Amino acid sequence: MLNFREVQVNSVVGYCINQYWEKEVEVNDIKITLHYWMRKEGCLGFTGREGILMVTGVKDGKKRRISSIWTTSLGEKHCINSIVSKFKEIEELIP
Repeated sequence: MLNFREVQVNSVVGYCINQYWEKEVEVNDIKITLHYWMRKEGCLGFTGREGILMVTGVKDGKKRRISSIWTTSLGEKHCINSIVSKFKEIEELIP
């Protein structure tokens, strides 16, 4: 877990804090960072489930990003495969 932080969320109903952190993996020379979030235990809206906000990948100085809720909601493995496929598309375009 990298860059863990907590942020107070404005709520008129009750105590509310969001937690954020990052996880890094490397696949096919692509450095992939998964940006996670979860509501703090004991706070309004706590479900115990972590979610992925965004995924970034860097290879040879080129950067790609996924922030679509449809993609990130499918889980870590799907997000990693999506980033890897974005770099494959670039390689196929360059002769």
